[in-house]
Amino acid sequence: MRSMQWRLLSMLCCVIALAWCISLSMSVTYLIVGPDIGWRVELHAMGDALARHLPAAWFGSPGTARDAARPGLLPSRTQPAEIGAMLTAMLLNTVELVVMGLLLWRAVVTALRPLRSTSESLSSRRAFDLSPVPVEALPTELQPLLQSFNAMLVRLDSAMQMERQFIADAAHELRTPLAALHLQAEVALAAGTLQGKDQALGKLIDVSLRTHRLAEQLLDTARLEAGLHRCGREPLDLLVVCRMIIDDFWIQAARRDCRLDLDGSACLLTCDPDEIGILIRNLVDNAIRHGHVGGRVRLRCGYLRRGDLLHPMLEIEDDGPGVAAEERQAIFTRFHRAGGASGRGSGIGLSLVAAIAENHEATIETGCGPGWKGFRLRVVFPSQLGGQG
Repeated sequence: MRSMQWRLLSMLCCVIALAWCISLSMSVTYLIVGPDIGWRVELHAMGDALARHLPAAWFGSPGTARDAARPGLLPSRTQPAEIGAMLTAMLLNTVELVVMGLLLWRAVVTALRPLRSTSESLSSRRAFDLSPVPVEALPTELQPLLQSFNAMLVRLDSAMQMERQFIADAAHELRTPLAALHLQAEVALAAGTLQGKDQALGKLIDVSLRTHRLAEQLLDTARLEAGLHRCGREPLDLLVVCRMIIDDFWIQAARRDCRLDLDGSACLLTCDPDEIGILIRNLVDNAIRHGHVGGRVRLRCGYLRRGDLLHPMLEIEDDGPGVAAEERQAIFTRFHRAGGASGRGSGIGLSLVAAIAENHEATIETGCGPGWKGFRLRVVFPSQLGGQG
């Protein structure tokens, strides 16, 4: 019996049954033996002994004037035998209450003993021991609490495993560009001509830019998972944000002789501005890096009608090699790179896009670019406007 409620009820029933058994046995014995039964005489003697310890002034003679003058005293008709009987009853009731209290105390102590053992076990655990707490020995009333605690431990353990994996992956990803920086610096130092030094320094700058971008994306990922980017939702015109971000990428696009186009109309979205900015930046950056040199990247925003509802939408297209249909789901996994893209991307950008889209309850659709070439990615947000004819 592991329920505290049943333990307490059982003890209470035992006390009640004990009291009834004593009372019934006394009544039956009294009816069978008569008024001269031994325990009755002993109870009267106990009552007389208790009454003798009371002040004599509490007892008086019937009809005396002193009784009328002392209304606070017991009535004169009360005799020591009656007082003794009342005191005996009070004493027996007190003993019964004490016994009941001891039994209930014992029941509570017994029921809580597994909880104390669990508390001692948790206190002696190591810092990163997140194994579940056994709940079988605990009272049933406490098991839901420990089960919720175990569920929290499972979530915490999963989060810590993800953090460890993220740190390991980040260290691995940073190792390659840092080694490349060191190598290009040595090449620049060893170059015997000014042209050789310029070429090595140019490559050094390219590697430095990739490393800087990787560090920024790692920082954005950490902040996003910690919720540090979230500054509240507010109405935002996607077209205005897209224009600002396109202006920031002109230099990067010019290095690849890439044409940046922005199409669309004003489109209001209630969102986290910082997160949406990160999403659009990573979409544009990813398209420029994976598009062809001398190619075209097209960013579009607006409303997408589906049924009677209008959905805010972002869409980007490039004319690069594209992504195979069977690999399109995997590209949103952190540090995954599509085939042949190991030298151009960090494998973090689209995972950030997926995480931000999930935070905004948006869906991501992928497909081919114009003319069945390249890659197209569309982010469709929940409808915030009714259909308009």
